[in-house]
Amino acid sequence: MEHSDKNLLTANVSKLGPCWVPIYESPVGFNVQHFEAAMLNIIHQPNINSTVIMRADILRENVFDPDEGDTTFTSKIANEIPEFQTDDDSKLLLRDLKDIKVRQIPDVPDIQFTKRHEIVRRVIPRNPFKDYIINQTCLMLTDNKKNSLVVYIPHIDSVEETPYYLPPVYGIGILYNDFKVSVHYLPFGFETPNGKEFTLLKSMTEQDRPIRIALRLLSTATKHSQGRKAGYEKRVNHDLVVPQTNFQNQYITLKKKYSDYFMNNWGESTDPRKHVFEDIAIAAFIIEYWKLNSFEPEKFEFRDLGCGNGLLVHILISEGYKGKGIDARARKSWALYPSEVQNCLLEQIIVPQILLDQQPMPSDVAASIQKQQISTTAEFPKNTFIIGNHSDELSCWVPLLGYPFIVIPCCSFGINGVRKRYPPRKNMAYKTPPSTYKALVDHVEDIALMNGWLVQKEMLRIPSTRNAAIMSCKKIPVLTNEPEHIKRIRLLDIIALEGGADGWVENSINLMKSEPKKH
Repeated sequence: MEHSDKNLLTANVSKLGPCWVPIYESPVGFNVQHFEAAMLNIIHQPNINSTVIMRADILRENVFDPDEGDTTFTSKIANEIPEFQTDDDSKLLLRDLKDIKVRQIPDVPDIQFTKRHEIVRRVIPRNPFKDYIINQTCLMLTDNKKNSLVVYIPHIDSVEETPYYLPPVYGIGILYNDFKVSVHYLPFGFETPNGKEFTLLKSMTEQDRPIRIALRLLSTATKHSQGRKAGYEKRVNHDLVVPQTNFQNQYITLKKKYSDYFMNNWGESTDPRKHVFEDIAIAAFIIEYWKLNSFEPEKFEFRDLGCGNGLLVHILISEGYKGKGIDARARKSWALYPSEVQNCLLEQIIVPQILLDQQPMPSDVAASIQKQQISTTAEFPKNTFIIGNHSDELSCWVPLLGYPFIVIPCCSFGINGVRKRYPPRKNMAYKTPPSTYKALVDHVEDIALMNGWLVQKEMLRIPSTRNAAIMSCKKIPVLTNEPEHIKRIRLLDIIALEGGADGWVENSINLMKSEPKKH
């Protein structure tokens, strides 16, 4: 709960007129243009205001610009109803999604506002089987001087229809006026002076949820506007490879199928709140990446190297994909999965075939192979897709194995299996020194580029700070049909540049004797 040092203003008369109820006000040090830029961003990303909300889909937008001319946009999904596949009879909670007409507010008597933006967005909550999907009008009004007003009007008709993540009012007004930002509520039934809902809002205290929501809205508006003034630049750009809508729709579907059981039956000592939702999100991303690149389930197999708890393998197999997970140590959670998944979870270490070809095999390695404790990459089918999800010692190896891949680096190791810190990229202008993690991610990307891959990079929407993903399913055109002996020479050159891989096999065998990591 946010604590407020601001005075509640419900006893006062609103600057927006007598039918509004003022809630909070805060002096600010930014200008109206900073406020408008920040609020437009928040309109497009309502998850900034509430963790219950996943995203907004913009259905229509009218922009009124006296200099450049007016423009109108209507989305092709405006009349489509969202769908999320489930394996039970759960129903999506939807509230009149065919209503995409812009809603309005009464005129503000003391400020002559004109329209700047009219937007109708569809608000998608993180769990649309629990919280309603609704349409919502967003207005940005200006007097072309020093005042600006942003209004949110959900497309509902009563307090009873209000979704959990919104206050039970007809509209929310966030006003920039004379270096102050204030939040005001327009109650249902505002046409009747001093009506029931108006009186109820006036009587609320700081502990009431609608008042706490107003404080949150004020805090977000001022924080992000101040960030605009300070020249804040977004450090991370998501959704560069897989569209946000594709990923999040798939995530909602998988979460509905898999989260409850594994949250309640987690077999590991690690926190299920992190690992279950993280693996569901990674599965959602990988599935959508495969779809975008025409990986048909019956025409390829995956190998999850360093598969850990095996949940990612379980989800992918359950969703109709063929593949195996390999890890140096079995996990307790493997016993949670059905037999068809358990049969695809292998307690083995992974050894790149080129290392076995290059040197005489130590006796313990030969014995391990005979005991089927070693999986060599030569055993993988030609149509394999490699997954390296926080696979540590394997992160730098994944782009060298010769298969399409996705790798999500975590801890920094060299290709000899020993911990190693990589230096930052040379000839780069950094505002601040890059972290060890960024240097690792850059290095994995550089290895992939050296090996001829057309690399894509994504900052995944997962509950982890180690969320960079590097992936490729194509070589650069000139290397597409490269002879095998040339591929081998390049690979050996890269291994040499990395300082060699001596000790990899022995270090990998030692992994089978140690405790699993808990990241």
